Amino acid sequence: MSGELDKFKFPETINEQTRIIGLPVDEMFLITTPILAGIGMNMGGQMCIVACLLWLLVRYLKRGKGTYYMVDMLYWYLPSFIFRIFYRVIPDSGNRHWIR
Repeated sequence: MSGELDKFKFPETINEQTRIIGLPVDEMFLITTPILAGIGMNMGGQMCIVACLLWLLVRYLKRGKGTYYMVDMLYWYLPSFIFRIFYRVIPDSGNRHWIR
């Protein structure tokens, strides 16, 4: 019976994020980008500090609520032309419709 369950992956929660070395993908990207750029420019130490500061800032802005919370906040507070690069059809955040 246990052999049948081994082929399935059951997340702990419905919105469990994909993680790399314990970090969500967006945070891992945020850390590795400055570090790799720093190694390429022979400024590895300084860019490690920058990566740490960026990681702390993003963790503070997310407030423990996950990646989609951060994306939602960016959608509401940044101009819509920024997101047109990634999403072709997206309503403007200024057009708010209230549902009763």
